[in-house]
This record gives sequence, C-alpha cells and structure tokens, in this order.
Amino acid sequence: MNIHQFRAVLDLGQDGDGRTVLPVAHEHAERIFGGQILAQLVAAVARDRTVKSLHVAFPREGRPREPLYLDLENTHDGRTLGLRRAMVYQDTQHVGERRVVATAAILVDRADDGHDYQFDAVAYADPLAAKPIDFPVVPGETRLISEIGLDDASVVPAELAFWMRCSDFADTSLARPVLAYVSDWPVIGTLLKAVPGVSQHDAHVRLQTGVVSHSIWFHRPFDVSEWLRVEIRGDRLAAGRGFGTGAIYTQGGSLVASFAQESVIRPFA
Repeated sequence: MNIHQFRAVLDLGQDGDGRTVLPVAHEHAERIFGGQILAQLVAAVARDRTVKSLHVAFPREGRPREPLYLDLENTHDGRTLGLRRAMVYQDTQHVGERRVVATAAILVDRADDGHDYQFDAVAYADPLAAKPIDFPVVPGETRLISEIGLDDASVVPAELAFWMRCSDFADTSLARPVLAYVSDWPVIGTLLKAVPGVSQHDAHVRLQTGVVSHSIWFHRPFDVSEWLRVEIRGDRLAAGRGFGTGAIYTQGGSLVASFAQESVIRPFA
C-alpha cells in the first residue's frame, strides 16, 4: 500500500442519507482488515483533537463487499481531555437493523508540560544492519531484528522485533493512523511462533483466528517517515484466546506508542 492508497482509505465520505461511509481498502478480501478500521477511527477523530488512545472491540468481522458506516459521538470535551464513542456497522437485510463490526472509545488530549520518564530504555541500533523483509501490511520498508520471522513453523519464543519506515509519509497527520493500522497485524502471528507445527500461514486455514479487542496508546509525537522499532510479545495463549502486547520506539530509544490485543486462536471444529 502506497501513500495515495493509504490516504484513500482515510478519505471518509457520505451516502445519500447523510451517513459517514468508510472506504474499504481490499474489496476482494475475505474480511475487512481490523487495522483499516483502527486507522480510520484515528483519522476521523484527529480532525479537531489529538488522539491519545483508542480502545476497540470487534464483535463481528466486516464484509468487504458491503458498505461500511461510522457513527461518531462527541461524548465529552474538557480543558485537556475528551472522549469520543464510535460504532462501525453494516446494514442487514432487515430494515433498521445494524450489523455491528466494531465499537470504540477514543480518548483525545491536549498535552501538558511535565516530567519525562521511561522505565526501559532501548539501546541505539542501526536499522540498516537488520535483514530486509517484506511485511505486506506495512506501507513502507521493514527490516527484521528477530532471528526468526512469522513464516517459520519452528517452536520459538513468542517474540518479534522489526524496524519500519514509511519514507513517503512525512505528513505528520498520517503518523498515528499508520501505527494504528500496522499494530493490528503482528500479534496473532507472534503468538503462533510458540505453537508447534504452525505459523501465521495457518491462520484461516488450519486455525480460526480473529481480533476480539485492540487498544493503542500514543505517548509522544513521532515521525513515521523515520525508523521506528516495533517489539511484540505474545504474553498468553489459553482456552482458545490469545493476548499480546507491543511497544514502538524511535531509533534513539524513546517509547512513542504501546498496544495490546486480545484474539481468538483455535483449531477449526
């Protein structure tokens, strides 16, 4: 996905009834990618305030061939903090009924001056020393820090680290939507690294997988056209449910965003 395609995904429209329409990136896919909805929610809210965090539940998968709509409610605006509530839905065959694809709570913020502390500093490293790799979800360049990626079915710790850089995305308004978009993708594949005999290629083939809920927190401004280090950890897989966390750092080691995701990961019946 290039910058023009990504901008098109964020170009929200309206239908004849005045409903906000969310463009669908890949109309011929089996399901709508959750990262697309995350990015669109960030972009929709960021028109008048800075998005501090986003917390989304996905009760159903979206159908790419059907129109996707957004209801956005301005719940609260304070001096610095505000809250938006959102529902992403598609129509059903029954008049007046909605097929809810996602619900969200979005915290907006105006930053204050204050202390600057980070628990775990990441040492400076050279991204060009890492192995180039193709991660199709990342709309830019990626380099693998981990020795093993997501396509190997060997049993290894559920961890993944890589560099990403979207050189064409110098527009600062795209930075948070891009990270929200990418953050939805690697957690399930990282959890599967610890499962014998499977990899991310088995998702939707041998395994039923899907995101249940996803949260992302933005800590500091950042430039997605510069190198960012992404670290993911698959924290728990039990009873058909997965949980993983991620952190995103600048090349200099400053933590700029964190995310967490719950998922369904189970063999097909």
